[in-house]
Amino acid sequence: MAKSYLNQNVPTLGLKNNNPGNIRRSNQNWEGKVPFSLSRDLSFEQFYELRYGLRAVMRILVTYSKSGYSTISLMINRYAPSSDNNDTNAYINYVAQKTGLKPDQAITKLSGTLLIELTKAIVKMEIGPAVANQYITDQDYRDGFNIIGLDLNSIVLPAPKKKLI
Repeated sequence: MAKSYLNQNVPTLGLKNNNPGNIRRSNQNWEGKVPFSLSRDLSFEQFYELRYGLRAVMRILVTYSKSGYSTISLMINRYAPSSDNNDTNAYINYVAQKTGLKPDQAITKLSGTLLIELTKAIVKMEIGPAVANQYITDQDYRDGFNIIGLDLNSIVLPAPKKKLI
């Protein structure tokens, strides 16, 4: 049975929404998304199962990469901009440290392993490493990846953008 923390008494809003990446509410038709009419959160997406929230983070990272935001620095500047009161530089350094990549190192190929590692680092920044480690398992990340609906081998990444647009 798929894991869900939807509207449960858990330590963070990201978990309570099955959205550990804290994806803001939008008109994006995410797989497994709780419709606005049923959602209890007016600011962030809610998902029926945790795997759908993890999948959404992965899909965002793939979209960024395919659009030339293919370094950790470029990805995180889009995902968690300082204009949203994030310490974006600390976020970038954390994700780089957790993945073993340099902040401005070009990601030329997205593998399942790298996508999961990027997602893990983002989730740990969003809900905290202790909470993430307690509530989200490696299998949960694999479950999110298994429903991503993309063949990563067919994705050709462009050279990274020189600056944010």
